[in-house]
Amino acid sequence: MSAAEGVDITVAQDGGCIKKILVEGEGDVPMKGMSAKVHYTGKLLDGTVFDSSRDRNEHFVFNLGKGEVIKGWDEGIATMKRGEKAVLTCSPEYAYGAAGSPPKIPPNSTLEFEVEMFDFYGKDCTSNNDGGVRLATITEGSGHATPREGASVDVSYSVTHLDRAIETRNVKFVLGDGEEEGIVPGLELALYKMKKGEVAQVDVKHPYAYGAVGNADLAVPGGADLQYIVTLKDLDQAKYSHEMETSEKLEFAAKAKEMGTKYFKKGDYEKALKKYNLISEYLSVDDDSPDLGDPDDEQQEKEAEEKTIDDKEFKGKSEALLIAAYSNQALCHIKLSNGRQALQACDKVLELDGKNVKALFRKGQAAELNQDFEDAITYYKALLEVDATNTLASRQITICKNKVKSFKEKQKKMYSNLFSRTNFKEPEPTKDSNKTKPDFSDSESEECENAENTEVNV
Repeated sequence: MSAAEGVDITVAQDGGCIKKILVEGEGDVPMKGMSAKVHYTGKLLDGTVFDSSRDRNEHFVFNLGKGEVIKGWDEGIATMKRGEKAVLTCSPEYAYGAAGSPPKIPPNSTLEFEVEMFDFYGKDCTSNNDGGVRLATITEGSGHATPREGASVDVSYSVTHLDRAIETRNVKFVLGDGEEEGIVPGLELALYKMKKGEVAQVDVKHPYAYGAVGNADLAVPGGADLQYIVTLKDLDQAKYSHEMETSEKLEFAAKAKEMGTKYFKKGDYEKALKKYNLISEYLSVDDDSPDLGDPDDEQQEKEAEEKTIDDKEFKGKSEALLIAAYSNQALCHIKLSNGRQALQACDKVLELDGKNVKALFRKGQAAELNQDFEDAITYYKALLEVDATNTLASRQITICKNKVKSFKEKQKKMYSNLFSRTNFKEPEPTKDSNKTKPDFSDSESEECENAENTEVNV
């Protein structure tokens, strides 16, 4: 069969789907699992149109190779390039089979589809679905588990920019701390979606790579979009809190605090906040008294006493880390202008330490951020009750009082102007004696007079 007549593009080469190209496309073809965006018109062999996305003026999007469409489409559209237009002729075995799809498609129908490929792309790995990081699986991984924050991963990858090889690496790092090993944020986001042994193509837009600045050491220009071929060779999954021993929890929390402080000093408050949040997620203080066992059993009593000592030591270290974590969460939220969340974090600190100076001060800052200046004054005064010499708190009280005063003056002026512009005079009598003069009753006049003389209470 000549190219003009069409080409058998089936995997089995059984003639079940013949493709005739009408308009050549450009570039590569999609991989299994990618989303394909097409327009199509489906016809019976007699020319009867049974379906058309063009008539609906809406592109059809589906996941390739997942059985979401007929077999002829899964195999045929996998051979199409962007911009390509082709006719796919699908036998019943590659379409709707012996049953057809009543009422429009009779049994054992061979179908023709005119398809235009507009685009194809991998799975969106970003939290806000902006398409900045897309993953397409080349080789499936094993199992069901994907790595979570804190997992140790062993990765190999090659990266290109406009078909120019940039770098090939084998690297081990802790997921969430890839920046320390020169891993771009987009690659980390993709790894969260991968399984052990999986090989994938990851397309990373420049905001998730080296940004507008680029990377001089790798000769990557600013604004460069990158393509990675990455293999997740191995992973050591991060433990959940309940899977950890006491010593492991403390070690994990201390490391998270250290990394959070690093990110904070760099000005990366989002990443710092994630680390401080991990501390409060993994640490919990159990206030229940230990089970002392049978008081007549000396061995049990000794073990219970040792456990009590260990529990007290854990609680002391845990509480100190929690106070630092919540306090730093509040500071990050303030930097990110999240006043409500900052207040909540401060309250968590004050539940553990009611006289914590940093928490009281940051609570005042959070209230100012929310423009609740009277609340802020209350929090700063509470701080002065703990530390009467705190000049910062005293200064902020003065600033907040001035803001409250200014606000009230503006409100008073606004309402004063509003009432002064209102005209309550009786209208002049009309020349038409047949028209009735408006009746302004005493009660209405009094009400208006009271409205003019009312002082707005703000």
